[in-house]
Amino acid sequence: MPGDQGNASALPGAWPLVGRDRELEAIASARACPGCHGVVVVAEAGVGKSRLAREAQDAAQREGAFVDWVQATRSAATVPLAAVADLVPDAVRSDDIVALMRRCGEELRARSGSRQVVIVVDDAQLLDPVSAALVLHLATSGSAFVLATVRAGEPCPDAIVSLWKDDTARRMELAYLSDDAVRALVEAALGDPVEEAALDWVTEVSRGNVLYVRELVRGAIETGALVQSPGFWRLEGRPTASPSLVDLIGQRMVGLTADHRHAVELLALGEPLALAEVQALTSEETLLAAESHGLIATNREEVRLAHPLYGEALRVRLRPLRARSLRLQLVEVLERRAAFGPDDALRAARLRLDAGAAMSAELAIHGARAANRAGDPDLGAELASLAGAGTDLVAAMLLAQSHTMRNRYEEAEVALAAVEALAPGDSSARDYLRQRLSLNHWGLRRTSDIGALLDRADRWSQDAGWRRFISRIGLTYAALRDGFDAPLDPADSPGDPGVSDEARRALATMRTLSAFMSGQGDTAAAAAFAARPVVPLRDFADVGALASLSLIALETGHRWDEVERYMSGVVRDAVRVHDHAAGGLSAFTLARLHFFRARYRDASRWLAEAEVHFEQQDPLNVMLSVRALGVGIACFIGDFDGAMAALERMRAFCERHQPLPVQRVPVRRAEGWALRVRDTADAGRQLLEDAASMEDEMLGLAPQLAYDALRAGAPAAPHLERMAARCQSRLVTAYARHGSAKAVGDGGALMEAAEEMAAIGALRYAVEAAADAAAAFLSEGRQDSARRAAARARQLHVPDQGGELPAIDGLDATAVDLTRREAQLVELARAGLSNAEIADRLVLSVRTVETHLYRGMQKLGISNRRDL
Repeated sequence: MPGDQGNASALPGAWPLVGRDRELEAIASARACPGCHGVVVVAEAGVGKSRLAREAQDAAQREGAFVDWVQATRSAATVPLAAVADLVPDAVRSDDIVALMRRCGEELRARSGSRQVVIVVDDAQLLDPVSAALVLHLATSGSAFVLATVRAGEPCPDAIVSLWKDDTARRMELAYLSDDAVRALVEAALGDPVEEAALDWVTEVSRGNVLYVRELVRGAIETGALVQSPGFWRLEGRPTASPSLVDLIGQRMVGLTADHRHAVELLALGEPLALAEVQALTSEETLLAAESHGLIATNREEVRLAHPLYGEALRVRLRPLRARSLRLQLVEVLERRAAFGPDDALRAARLRLDAGAAMSAELAIHGARAANRAGDPDLGAELASLAGAGTDLVAAMLLAQSHTMRNRYEEAEVALAAVEALAPGDSSARDYLRQRLSLNHWGLRRTSDIGALLDRADRWSQDAGWRRFISRIGLTYAALRDGFDAPLDPADSPGDPGVSDEARRALATMRTLSAFMSGQGDTAAAAAFAARPVVPLRDFADVGALASLSLIALETGHRWDEVERYMSGVVRDAVRVHDHAAGGLSAFTLARLHFFRARYRDASRWLAEAEVHFEQQDPLNVMLSVRALGVGIACFIGDFDGAMAALERMRAFCERHQPLPVQRVPVRRAEGWALRVRDTADAGRQLLEDAASMEDEMLGLAPQLAYDALRAGAPAAPHLERMAARCQSRLVTAYARHGSAKAVGDGGALMEAAEEMAAIGALRYAVEAAADAAAAFLSEGRQDSARRAAARARQLHVPDQGGELPAIDGLDATAVDLTRREAQLVELARAGLSNAEIADRLVLSVRTVETHLYRGMQKLGISNRRDL
């Protein structure tokens, strides 16, 4: 349950250090440099300088250094030498500073023996002058290597400044964490993958401040906004800053004058605002003062708060009546703008709603349209209802759009049907009809209702242009209904109003899919890549284009690296604009890519991400394919119970949602995978029968069924050879090469198939082909070749992802597996180092290197060093 103790107990105690490898290496390098006596790390509060110093101290201690930690505080600064008391010998008089400094150095050297002395001073800007002078002396005299942290922008003792100013120590500016480092930190701390929307929120709000990252995650978990499901953290509500973080940020607001507070409160509710608008509501002097305090950021055109969390802290503490007054002031400003665009309408409508103020139907309609475009269908529906969705055609269309964006297709149809009588003669009649036809075809899949709707629409007007429109749009939907055999060319009549841009793009996608299904994989892949949509997706046609690219590129083996880059960008963009259809499709594509690569844990992570999005919006019923892939992941990590549970989930979903024609293949594959767990031979026979039954209808997809049959031991090679001859597909050709070589036991050809699979990126199949090659070589008595093939299989295998290497009967695993030392020496030899160079680097004898390297090469089936 949200907010329960089990969820809160998942909070880590000590967070890992992430994204600071370069800084740690720089500190270690400075310690190893004879002429350098320290490093001063300068950073803003919360960036993680203390955590970095702790890690650097631990690293020095592991290397044998004598270390000590000095914690400076404001309280200790009131007493000379209090912060460094542990460094001062008991017998030294504190009034003889020179003798004290000398004796401190001598004492440290005596305590450390021959070891390097490393003194870490945290928050060195808080040291009293005497303590700071002692720290400087220890560094300049060579008595200790000093690692000091300093908060940027605060007064610092001149002795500490002298450390870097006089080149005694190196100065290191510690920057905020990058976005990628923040994401890695959150997932490392929580121990499981995290939903993209949560990562995006933490990244955006924290802006790389490690303290803020930690508090944001802690607050989200404690309030139940971020919850843990098996293997995945997901959002269950709108996350907000925790009370402790609000209090922390609120300290920056202490002491603000009434004018300053008025300015930042306005921005907290209405940022960004034009500079002139804020000046009119406050004053230039007020803005200058707020800027000097680091509360606001300005450019030539607009003003914002300097940090997103400032707005959170201010909004939480605003009194209701005060907040209402400020919102109404902001409404007046926005509605006076000469260029009142969609974003302005959305902001003005939201402010009026939050203030409980009335708004015109026109503003509600503009706000609803903008809300839907911004990916906020809940607000869009509320505004459309306020605009009179029951009595206004445009308002009803916007309400239906809001429902569609949330998988509420029945409610969308109810909203549109209620205003059908308003459509005849209305200027929006064509858009209304297009929207309703699209809803029936794609959302409700009631193709049988389309004819009746068109018959009624034909009677809305006797105008010849209207009749041509109805005729043409009827042909369009007949073509879409007939699917891959659609006769209508989307390039026909480009100026014809009956073919909307959406319908034209949808028909083009159908043509591309038709080419793919008929075996023209190269042609289809080129068209799919050329039609890549951008986020946010505009309509169902864009959704279809994105889904087609995913399907065709993966099934043909085309440009997988490019697909991964594109889809990774799509999922992040989709999260930011709340486009769940794009987010789900791109995450599902990434899941399938990782599945092909035998990266099952990564595949599970992206499958969970896809499920989050498709629960919100799934216009193409892709959740069924998500369920099917879940069966495959469980099967190939050896989770029998998980596979059976996933199979039942898929079957239950099929009962509620009829599969699309192309989804029959993933459903049959999932059934075959689950059967393979119980009876491999039966699974192979069933998959081969399914492939044969679908070959003519779906030549582009049937080969994957035949190949899975081959992997289950069925005699599928002739089927794959026949399909490959009919298909333009690099992946299908690789399937056939694997099948043909396996059928005749040709180890060399199997290795070629393995390398082709690896080049495509299908590492799961590459490993199996290499293992088959090893078995073929063993049957011929070619032990060295078998070991080379087995070693290649191991090299291609991705560890720690849940999958297992195929067993190779007749080849002892210990005869193939390299020990850690053997693997290390093989890698160095492969890099070109001689035995003597390897021995020198690893502090080993040359004889030891020769022995381990010989054994490693034997296991790899290699007799010549040049073959490594």
